[in-house]
Amino acid sequence: MPTRDAVSELTVETVARMIDFSVLAPDHTFKDVDLACEEAVRYGFAAVCLAPYAVGYATRLLRGTGVAICGTVGIPLGHSGLLAKADEARTSVESGASEVDMVINIVAMKSGRYADVENEIVALRKMTTGLVMKVTLECCYLTDAEKARACKLAQEAGADFIKTDTGFGRGGATVRDVHLLSRVAAGKAEIEAAGGITRFKQVHDLMQAGASRVSTSEAVNIIKDFYKWETE
Repeated sequence: MPTRDAVSELTVETVARMIDFSVLAPDHTFKDVDLACEEAVRYGFAAVCLAPYAVGYATRLLRGTGVAICGTVGIPLGHSGLLAKADEARTSVESGASEVDMVINIVAMKSGRYADVENEIVALRKMTTGLVMKVTLECCYLTDAEKARACKLAQEAGADFIKTDTGFGRGGATVRDVHLLSRVAAGKAEIEAAGGITRFKQVHDLMQAGASRVSTSEAVNIIKDFYKWETE
């Protein structure tokens, strides 16, 4: 675990406000959405991250609570193309999402078709004017050069957050990737870490590397882990 001095300035409230509670498992139900929304309000999480289908339902549960709703676009592969992504984004926005999280077109990125990657981000940025827009790179499939190029494309297109991974790929958030994206974004976009985050130590280390938000399905366990640290 990190040293006590390193986390002495943190409180459970400040940790919670850095966490997006992700409810995206393929077999999740609306009972899981109910529970996530209830716990997001109880602990004060920043947002609940959902598939477009569930956004309208969660909007009714979270209205007036201060917890944001983030609708996903292109989860998990990002391959669907601009028209499909636009439809997903529109569904979330019209259903009440205040944040939209899109996955870049990984096939286009790996193929060097950077204009196609950029065009999707620009189009969704226009659709989400006034809302928080996140762009997920799925770093586990990219070289360092591709990560840097994708981060720059997203930042220049006006993304509010550059996100490391979906959590569905072959790897998750790493301190090294957060360092790299933080350096490239240079304060012009915030960095969100996602994928495989289950413990408070990971959250702390990712924060130290430059992440200002983390996304996880283990949000409550991270808070409980932080409580244990406080009492040691």
